[in-house]
Amino acid sequence: MTLYGVAPPLTEGQRVAGEMRLHAATGFRNPGGFDYGEFLRREGMPVVASARVDRLIALDDPGLRWNVRVRRAAREAIARTLPPTSAALLSGLLLGDRADLPPEVDDGFRRAGVYHVLAVSGFNVALIAGAVFSVLTLARCGRRVAAVAAIAAVLGFAFVVGPEPSVLRAVVMGVLVLGAVLLERDASVLNGLALAALLILAVRPNDLADPGFQLSFAATAGIVLAPLPRGLVWGSLGVSIAAQLAVLPIALWHFNQLSTIGPIANLGVVPLAGLATILGLLAVTVAFFTAAGGAVFLDALWPLLLAMRALVTLAARVPGALVHLPAPHWTAITAYGLGLVLALGWWRWRETRPEWSRWAGALALGHLVVAVTIGAWPLVRPPDGRLRLTVLDVGQGDAIVIQAPDGRTVVVDAGPGGGMRLDTGARVLAPFLWNHGVLQLAGLVTTHDDQDHAGGSAALRREFTIGDQLAGPERIWMGGVSVLPLTATDKPAGSRRNDDALVFRVDYGAVSFLLTSDISAEVESRLIRAQAPLAVTVLKVAHHGARTSSTPPFLEKVKPALAVISVGRRNPYGHPSPDTLARLAATGARIYRTDRDGAVIFETDGFALTVTRWATREVERFCLDPDGGC
Repeated sequence: MTLYGVAPPLTEGQRVAGEMRLHAATGFRNPGGFDYGEFLRREGMPVVASARVDRLIALDDPGLRWNVRVRRAAREAIARTLPPTSAALLSGLLLGDRADLPPEVDDGFRRAGVYHVLAVSGFNVALIAGAVFSVLTLARCGRRVAAVAAIAAVLGFAFVVGPEPSVLRAVVMGVLVLGAVLLERDASVLNGLALAALLILAVRPNDLADPGFQLSFAATAGIVLAPLPRGLVWGSLGVSIAAQLAVLPIALWHFNQLSTIGPIANLGVVPLAGLATILGLLAVTVAFFTAAGGAVFLDALWPLLLAMRALVTLAARVPGALVHLPAPHWTAITAYGLGLVLALGWWRWRETRPEWSRWAGALALGHLVVAVTIGAWPLVRPPDGRLRLTVLDVGQGDAIVIQAPDGRTVVVDAGPGGGMRLDTGARVLAPFLWNHGVLQLAGLVTTHDDQDHAGGSAALRREFTIGDQLAGPERIWMGGVSVLPLTATDKPAGSRRNDDALVFRVDYGAVSFLLTSDISAEVESRLIRAQAPLAVTVLKVAHHGARTSSTPPFLEKVKPALAVISVGRRNPYGHPSPDTLARLAATGARIYRTDRDGAVIFETDGFALTVTRWATREVERFCLDPDGGC
């Protein structure tokens, strides 16, 4: 539920009532994109709501649960002593709470390939269990007493931080290992890993599709199964590489990310994170009894946090530290997985069964070559001679990707971003481009500076090399495609408003598009008076279908066969206006809308036009060849 206003002090388990608007959980629907609605449904939340705070009533006051009190007290103790950024970093290390972490620090950990230290996982559980067990053993309390205390500690920690898949996996495995100490039996790590997966999926089967579940179990399996070298440094590097190889297809599938510096950065960051975590837990525990004592320990670990941030910043700035690649096809993932299994067989059979080992090694190499070939195909495949124009679903905003027949790609507008908005440049456009094998752009233009059009452009400029196509007022050609600006402004970049917005006409053979940004009736009249070439096949409707655009005289000149409206679901402006929809229908135009159809994809060879509604996968084909030779 999204609350508007200053929320009252609510707590977990509290019942509330109020007047609220209910909606089915939905997200952006684009090729290869993250669907937030599907994620919510997987989490058991098929309905979302919005409400004003003054219309919300608390029905009871159950008081804070003990785990919530502990979590809040820990945050308050950290915030009292440490500066904001260091406090947010320590909260991430101890509690997995990254909400207050500055974006540049959060991005640095991601680019350095060490983001896992900020996600509470087996790393934290192992530290807690090991610390408690070691201290009590040294205090001569006995191994069984130490094991019982360590089990209680990891269970309490899990209740405090929450039931994340990585935490549950680590807790189950930790309890099994410690339980083996109680029973004086040898623990099987693989059996523990398998039992943890079965228990979690028996209770929460939808976790199988959760990236956290997949990453946690894959990384642990990779570390357990991989042959690791001896020695502290080489062993640590081997652990990092084994985990990286195991999670590589998962990281590419969900995040398009390959960390090249991560295995090396982990050698320095993980020990610092481990020491900071132990001291942090000690400091928070002491702070429950005496604030002054807790402050002493927190002050002592502050240099560790500064050193960690410095190391992460240095690693993140290495050129190519984080590489973005297309999400691999399932066939590539299958081949890669089989290749790793066969490589493991080659290693283990090389002395006992040399003939098997040779076959396993050859097959492993073959499978890995196949996986790399399939995975790299989107990057190396030749252009197919077709124009693709995709109007992406970015909510209440515009984002259009034009892929020319010669392989060049330009972006016209980049959707919302900036301030408190979701950055669709980073969350929608960048993944769409990466998954289509686009690592650099021939051009990027924002038609005007409204945040629903220009907000996502900063993320694209940060992640992509961008050429100068569309930078000037003249027509450009891309593999037979003509892109003609119909309006231009002499105002400096960054000061264009709706009536100064750029309008583009795109032509390829018999198919044409008119991209009208947010222009109003005044600009439409200006274009008519200038006798601009307005008649096109497809009209990108101006200003999200607002009533003040798409006037009858303008539509009479455009005569669109198809019209697409980029508009957000349940937007507060009432777009698209019923009047605009009626005017479009009167011209005979077939109407597509991103709020209902998701991304709308137009593909053409210059004569035949294919339109795909991504939300429903409906495909329509039109022949525009006057000779009927489509």
